[in-house]
Amino acid sequence: MRIFVLLTALAVLIAAQVQAGDPIIVFGNDAKPPKSWIEEGRPRGILVDLLHEIEARTGLTFDIRLMPWKRAYMNALEDRGGIVGLSKNRERQTLFDFSEVMYVDEMLLVVLKGNEFPYRSVEDLRGKVLGVTRGASYGDEFDRAKGGIFIPSEDSGAVKRLRMLLAGRIDAALMGPGPASVRFAEARDKTLMENREQFVILDPPFIRDDNYIGFTRFMRQTETLQKINAALRDMRRDGTTARIEARY
Repeated sequence: MRIFVLLTALAVLIAAQVQAGDPIIVFGNDAKPPKSWIEEGRPRGILVDLLHEIEARTGLTFDIRLMPWKRAYMNALEDRGGIVGLSKNRERQTLFDFSEVMYVDEMLLVVLKGNEFPYRSVEDLRGKVLGVTRGASYGDEFDRAKGGIFIPSEDSGAVKRLRMLLAGRIDAALMGPGPASVRFAEARDKTLMENREQFVILDPPFIRDDNYIGFTRFMRQTETLQKINAALRDMRRDGTTARIEARY
C-alpha cells in the first residue's frame, strides 16, 4: 500500500509539472532520416518539425532527445518522458497512452540487384535474414514473424544496414520512411553512394506503419495528449502536415 501511494504521488507530480509549463521530454530515434536524426548536434526531421509546429499551436514546450531507438524506448518505459515515432502493438497498448496518428511510416524492403524476389506477404520472407532497427516493432504481424518466419539482424541505423546488405550479410534491409530513407543513407556514406545503383526497392511496401506520440499510462498525460491531438487535427486540415512532409 505504501509503495502504491508513493507511485501515485509521483505520477501526480509528473502531470503537474507538465501542466505548469515545464518542457516535456520527448525521446525519439536519432538514425531514422528523413523522419528524425541528429545533424550538427541538433534534432532534425519530419517528426521534429511536426513537434515544433505543435509547440507553436498549443503553448507546450518539448525537450526533444534523439538517441538509438532501443534506448529511447527504454527511457519512455521508465517514465522519463514521452516518445515520438511510436508504433502500436498489443503489448504497447497496455503500457502507453497514444496520440492520434502523427505520421505514416512507409517501410520498404531493399535488396541487391539480381537478388530480387516476389513479395506479397510476410510469408515470402521465410528463412531470409532481414536487417531491422534494434528494438523496433511495426505491429503484431511483424512481431510474430520476427524470429519465426524471417531471421532478424538488428542494427542501430540505416547506413550500417545498407552496408551489410552490400556485403551480402543480410538478404534484405527494412528501410523507412519511404524511398527518401534510402537516399538519405546513400548520401551519408561514400561506399553506398558509389553503389547506389545496386539497391532495388521491392514492391509493394512491407507495411504502412502509423506513428504516434506516446506516454506511459503511469505518467497520466491525458490533458497533454488532448492538446497534441487538437493541434494534429488542425495541421492535417490546413495542410501544414503535408507541407512539412513535402520538405523532405
